[in-house]
Amino acid sequence: MKIQDKYYKNIERLLYNYNMLKINIEIADKQLEELKGEDGMSGIAYDGVQTSETYKFNSQTENAAERNITAEELTLRRKEKLENKLETLDRLIEGLNEIEKTVIEMYYIENRQWWKVAYKIKYSERHCKRIRSEAIGKLAVGLYGEKAMEE
Repeated sequence: MKIQDKYYKNIERLLYNYNMLKINIEIADKQLEELKGEDGMSGIAYDGVQTSETYKFNSQTENAAERNITAEELTLRRKEKLENKLETLDRLIEGLNEIEKTVIEMYYIENRQWWKVAYKIKYSERHCKRIRSEAIGKLAVGLYGEKAMEE
């Protein structure tokens, strides 16, 4: 089975950045904590109450609160997308057989060299690279479906 190059590379990019995606989720959590601690985050709720003729905030505190709430919503959405992406990737990796899973995890996630991967699973480096290619093909089909396969 031959996989289209762009899908193959997308899967590889996700795998290479797996640990950074996890770190980014942790950073988003820290940012959310900081935003909750900033001035103007708690106070009076103006939901459905007309505060002026145009509903426009007029005080610095209200404007700061509005900016913080918007930043919080954006950070929450970004974190949710990252968590979904990692959850999907984890689920796809679970669908591989044990040898494929070991090769993918050791090479991409643990950042091990090929000779260490080969030593662990007791295959040659060349065969490990073949296993990797087949596993990425499976991951691409799992994520993108039939459109990932070349005709």
